[in-house]
Amino acid sequence: MIATRYLLKLYEMPPEYGHISAFDTYANTIFVGTDKGVLMRFTVEGARAPDAARRNSTSAEDVTDKRSTGEDGTACGNRGEMPGKHVKCEEAHEDNSLVMSQLEKICTTLVQHISISKTGRRVERIQHSRTHKVLFVLCERRLLAMNSATFEHILTISEYVGTFFAADSRQRGTQRAGRHVICATEPNGRELRVFDFDISRSKRACATLSHEMMLPEQAHVLAMYGSMVCVGMRRGYCLLSLPDGNTCNVLPLAGDMHPLLAAGDGEVFMRYDRSIFSVSMLSMPSGRVLGRTIQLEDEPRHMIVRHPFLFAFTKGYCDVYSLYDDDVSERLPMAGCLFGSQLGRGDFLYAASPTKIWMAGLHSLRYQLADLVERFKVEEAFQLLSAQRSRTNVNWQGIELELHIMVGFAYLHRCRPKEAMLHFNDHIDPRDLLLLLPECIPPNPEEYSAELCGLLRGNRGEAATSPSKDTSMQGAETEMLGGGVSADATVPASDSTAGLGGSGFWAEWNGCCPYNTYVGELEKAWLETFDTFPLLPHSVSQSDEVVHRQVMEWGYISSEVFLKLSWEVFKDELIVYFRSRLEQASPVYARAMEYALLVLVLETRDHCAAYQIVTNSSYLCVEDCYDLLLELHEYRLLACLLHRRGYTHEADRVLKTRVYVSSLLPRYLLQRRDNNELSPAYTNIPTSLHARVQQLLCPQAKNALSGMLVPRDSEDVGALNNGGARSPTPQPSSLSLAMYLVSHLNVPALQKLLVEDPGAAATVDEEGCTMLHVLFSLLMVAGNLGYDELLERGGAMLGLVLSCALLLLDHGADPSLLEVHGLSCLDVLAVAADGVFLDATVAALLADREVRKARSSNNRGNDALTDDLSIAI
Repeated sequence: MIATRYLLKLYEMPPEYGHISAFDTYANTIFVGTDKGVLMRFTVEGARAPDAARRNSTSAEDVTDKRSTGEDGTACGNRGEMPGKHVKCEEAHEDNSLVMSQLEKICTTLVQHISISKTGRRVERIQHSRTHKVLFVLCERRLLAMNSATFEHILTISEYVGTFFAADSRQRGTQRAGRHVICATEPNGRELRVFDFDISRSKRACATLSHEMMLPEQAHVLAMYGSMVCVGMRRGYCLLSLPDGNTCNVLPLAGDMHPLLAAGDGEVFMRYDRSIFSVSMLSMPSGRVLGRTIQLEDEPRHMIVRHPFLFAFTKGYCDVYSLYDDDVSERLPMAGCLFGSQLGRGDFLYAASPTKIWMAGLHSLRYQLADLVERFKVEEAFQLLSAQRSRTNVNWQGIELELHIMVGFAYLHRCRPKEAMLHFNDHIDPRDLLLLLPECIPPNPEEYSAELCGLLRGNRGEAATSPSKDTSMQGAETEMLGGGVSADATVPASDSTAGLGGSGFWAEWNGCCPYNTYVGELEKAWLETFDTFPLLPHSVSQSDEVVHRQVMEWGYISSEVFLKLSWEVFKDELIVYFRSRLEQASPVYARAMEYALLVLVLETRDHCAAYQIVTNSSYLCVEDCYDLLLELHEYRLLACLLHRRGYTHEADRVLKTRVYVSSLLPRYLLQRRDNNELSPAYTNIPTSLHARVQQLLCPQAKNALSGMLVPRDSEDVGALNNGGARSPTPQPSSLSLAMYLVSHLNVPALQKLLVEDPGAAATVDEEGCTMLHVLFSLLMVAGNLGYDELLERGGAMLGLVLSCALLLLDHGADPSLLEVHGLSCLDVLAVAADGVFLDATVAALLADREVRKARSSNNRGNDALTDDLSIAI
């Protein structure tokens, strides 16, 4: 993981000021102490954080960008258009053009300098408060507190100090705001003194010695975090607990090694020759003490921790060590740097050699997170985000949201959609995910069919007749809509929606998510994931050269099968995700999710789910679904949607031209009530079977299983769909779930429905057709099949029709009922099927009648025997 964007030399010390001997920074201000006793203050202007620089460089192009990314609702709304490249690639490209222009604007100004040593002795150490404008300065063994803005002397904390470390005590409570804890050592002794420095009273600052403790030997360097202090001594390092004075030896030193410390976020790093060791400072260690071990080529002379990097400055260069990669990520040409800001934060790192001051521009937190996620170091990415939360100038909520989206796509690219959806939660626009499934994006207004345009324009009676786009439906749809419109007719986007105030499918679209990818790249990522699985052993014989791998839960499969299963799993998880988010979704998001759910469940032939989506949806739009449902011949769902959205006239036309049984029958049959001809059930069935057919057409006695069911009209069905209360405009019974399942020959779903609601078997539509009428009319399709196709599909279809018919009869469906034109279900059967289909269906119905009759007689005999036994007893 690369840490720096650029490196810049800010300032070179003039000889008259001496060499740098102490250094610290706060925000864009640099404080320098020299070996001639001079204290200097610099300001760095023109340096911008990566995110701020990028926002500034693109602000003038906002209008163009919005249109190119689809914010107008059309540019990225096409089903064939996908989002751009990964954000990390975009940032790398932008860095090339921004860095040079940004560096030209950076200037360093010496604002103030004073001499704080009358004898010209060196400034040993300086440290700026992280919360107040206070600069702690160690010079001539005196520890001073000075105003960092004016260099005004505030207080002399101690007159005899060897080294010190100051930390604000803000973490200890609001009552201690403005207070600091300062640990100071004697120059040649083992005593460690702890001062409480309080500047909360403005100029009445005071420093109080809170307690003293003895160290094993003289301290050379200190680092503090919370109530823990790490002490570097000649013979080793130790941890010291300030509340109780307990110590713990951490790392011994040998020979003439000089201790060197660098404090991080709850962790301290210690130099040992060419190695660096770390130890946690969160609490006194009870078991293993040392944490990380870092090996370097040369001995570091100074160290700075800027999580997640450690900058190790050697004599000739600076190695940047990535704490999450456990390796050196880059080498910077910063020779001889001995000073840096130990507690500095932000997007810039400052360091200094005795004569030069350097600034390194760091990559933004977003870049670092994206880099970790790209390499699928998800846990490390969240650790980095947590470690950086102390920065107050960052939109943490926005960054955390982006991180979850980044991680979600990382899981998705590795074919783990379940984990992806958990991270997406409600953080992502669902339309971003639909860009990966173009079939789940509805057409744009310019793609609407002529029929839909005529419907939306409301000029059904005035539009000129034109052929339909689907030649198999041209006559029906033209009649349904009362005439078409010209094929090149379009509908303005503002008129292309129902119930959303003129906003289209891409309303409130802020452009494609930068972490999204093309569909082709998603499959490419899945293939890369496939390549990580073990190969099929060579001992297994293969008839071709297709590579097979062992994939968990799926076994040995090829890449083609892997992609197919990956798409299936992704779509299944997407259905679960959309259903879980639908209730809390905004109208714009709900519209997209409901349409996608409808497409996905229709693809899996989950008819119950498709029906529930249409009947329960609040934001499913007619213009989104109209052409789709026509193309899939889902006329009942289309009529149901039209009816629910107030297009009752158009819904009735769909019913009359595409749904009702009468729309499929020859015209002459609908006039047979005016003559005395025999019904088709008698004319198409052999004379020898007329007597038995008559038995089927006789009104039923009480059914042994479920009793005689009262036919339900449209008001009964409408009342059920509205929780028992009759609706002013009830849904037609032809649009009931039972009728819809029968029209699709979905026997398992119909069986489950009849178990829950046995009365559904008696549903009758507006023309008086029973479920058996609708069922047998489906055989009209078999009459249009060719010979080969009839042999292939006809048998399966006949089997489903018979299974469905017997199921309805078992639940009390009455085959003797006549529709408004005087036709029974057997009449429809005789017209819809002939030959083997007709004979097999009639024979099955007769056999079923005999079986139910025998079962009924047996039940009556058992009841009589039970009564006789009861009397005898």
